[in-house]
Amino acid sequence: MKLKVKLYGTLGLKIPGYKPSQGLDIEIPDGSTVKDLLDHLEISEARGAVVIANGRVLEPSDPVKDGVPLDVFQRIQGG
Repeated sequence: MKLKVKLYGTLGLKIPGYKPSQGLDIEIPDGSTVKDLLDHLEISEARGAVVIANGRVLEPSDPVKDGVPLDVFQRIQGG
């Protein structure tokens, strides 16, 4: 399936030539989950990414849907 993914925070820094205004066009296998997407993007669980589709925060086990744009935010921590 084909996806449009936009990365926020420092998540896009490790992808050469990443342009936040354009995002990424990626292809992953049908039936993939949010965890599969993050693995594909090499974003570890330790980075605490939050994936949003259609204004809804997705869980790691949620399936991603073909053609639905995804936003991946870096979780902010501190105090």
